[in-house]
Amino acid sequence: MAIAVYIEYPRISAIEVSGSARKPRVKRVWVGTLAEARNEDGTPVADRQGHLNAQVAAFLKDNKIPHQKLFLLVGPEGMRYRDIHLAFADKRQIERVLPFQVEGLIPNMPIEDLTLGYNILREEPDGAHLLVHAAEKDYVRSRIAALEEAGWGVEGSDSHLSGTLNLGMLHTEFSAEKSPALWLDFAGTIATVGEVHKGKLFAARVFLSPYLAGASGGTAGAEAAKEAARQAQADAEARAREFQGSTESVKLPSSESVNIGEQEVADRIRHMSRDELLKFLSRVAIEARRTILMSNPEEEPQRLIVSGLGGAGEQIATLLGNELGISECKSIDLMQTVNAGKDGKPEVDLPDAGEMSYLAGVAIKGLGRDYTHINFRYGDLAPGTLFDYAKTPLAFTATLALLFSGILFLMSWTHARQYERGISELRDRDQGPEFLFKKAFAHTAKLKAEDKMSAEDFAKLPKYTVIEEDPTQEIINTHKALQNHQKFLMGETSDNYLRPLPADQIMVEVFKALGAAGPSYDFALIQLNVQPTSVTIDFVSSLTETQKERDKMVRDKLLAPELKDVAEYDRILASLRALTLTQTKWFDGEPRPDTPGRPVEGPEGRQVRPAKITLLLKKPQPKPATTPTPGGAK
Repeated sequence: MAIAVYIEYPRISAIEVSGSARKPRVKRVWVGTLAEARNEDGTPVADRQGHLNAQVAAFLKDNKIPHQKLFLLVGPEGMRYRDIHLAFADKRQIERVLPFQVEGLIPNMPIEDLTLGYNILREEPDGAHLLVHAAEKDYVRSRIAALEEAGWGVEGSDSHLSGTLNLGMLHTEFSAEKSPALWLDFAGTIATVGEVHKGKLFAARVFLSPYLAGASGGTAGAEAAKEAARQAQADAEARAREFQGSTESVKLPSSESVNIGEQEVADRIRHMSRDELLKFLSRVAIEARRTILMSNPEEEPQRLIVSGLGGAGEQIATLLGNELGISECKSIDLMQTVNAGKDGKPEVDLPDAGEMSYLAGVAIKGLGRDYTHINFRYGDLAPGTLFDYAKTPLAFTATLALLFSGILFLMSWTHARQYERGISELRDRDQGPEFLFKKAFAHTAKLKAEDKMSAEDFAKLPKYTVIEEDPTQEIINTHKALQNHQKFLMGETSDNYLRPLPADQIMVEVFKALGAAGPSYDFALIQLNVQPTSVTIDFVSSLTETQKERDKMVRDKLLAPELKDVAEYDRILASLRALTLTQTKWFDGEPRPDTPGRPVEGPEGRQVRPAKITLLLKKPQPKPATTPTPGGAK
């Protein structure tokens, strides 16, 4: 779903469409008043933007318009159109040179004050014909600001002509299978003439509708015609307000650009005199012929399609067909493409306002149908990113944080300097830390001289260390030394932690014991694991060791003579038992052999047996607490 909104005095209009790009449908319509920016005494309001913001916000809130894709319609009062020819059709080149091409075509309006869009009407061998849509930036910017101030994001912005084309080209009368047609659309005070060939727009022009001068019902003068136009505008506005259920009187501005509906247009045409009707037909026919001559089509239009004239459409279509020499004439209702019920009646009751076709055409852009692909929201009108909206408060917050941090830094630096000076003065004063430290140990020299303190204890006393560049650390070190010495004097030493057994020395002794057992050719040490409470030895011992091999080991002095008749496993067990008996400070009891494993046969028929022996270690004992000496206690 998507919504299009039109904001122009004296009313605000909005329409919501749903469905798909091929089958869009009108869902809801809202019409509200937009009071003129004047004070109670009739003077203009100073803050016109603030006045507009308040009016738009109230309209959106009161009607509970949902937050969906929102498009802004730029009405005829803010638009200018120009038909130009360029020597190329590449879109990138067109966008690059378009501002310079348009700058001299719109007088009294700097190009910087315009936002541009275009659609390609036709491509030719020597270039392309474009229809340029130029919108006033201030017009667009003020209305986008009002919508965003109210909390509604604006997806895009497009012209009323784009809305007419987007809606009209959806009608079956302009399909590609139809013959070329001349299309005349009347919406409010603006008329559009275009040529449609094979489902595409071949040429288009916008001009002021000439039926305002003929609203008096007879041949009237200029003043009477203007007065009749004002009255017609008031009647149209009353009908629009009636649609909303309001009976409050409305005072319209003197502007003649207010869009009026089909019923009002048809009523004005019915009350025209013969002369006024002929002038109306002549003016429209002139604009139509001018469009055909300017476009120079290969095939002349064979049909005349008229839209936006309501009940007077068929009559005007026939008369204009006679004037232009076109026999096939037809009047259509553009809104039927988006508001046709099952029984042919409108599905949604629409107010009699000329901008309804504009709004519907712009709204269906949000459903994916976009004939012209124009969006005025680019450059300085582009939607802001999250950072764009947040950068101002972020910059303000960062400035405050930086300023606050600077002030805190200056305060901290000042306090730090004062603290350093105070520490230096504390250290360097006459009865400072060094004086107090030496005073605390003044009696120790006398005790040493009287042989009440040994030279060893005297050497262990803390010494005062001067740190010239860091008085703070000097005082901390002094305090810590005095505190530790006081704990020593009070017997509060903390060096009675468990002393672990030397694993490296135990491992060396175990290796020596294994070597003394005279390992055979088949012996292999698999794992030796020294743990806090035990030593585990995983190995394999030979079962096929012969007496001849043992005698040779005795001759090579690898085996003690008394062990030449002992098997390898028994030799290893006996050697480890001797180790535990000699190293009683480490080992607790004799070795504990596990059940030997099954024999394993290797190369050359040799057999070995896996075995595991555990040596228990004594539990570590804490070091006894240090007791102060009698001299130190004094």
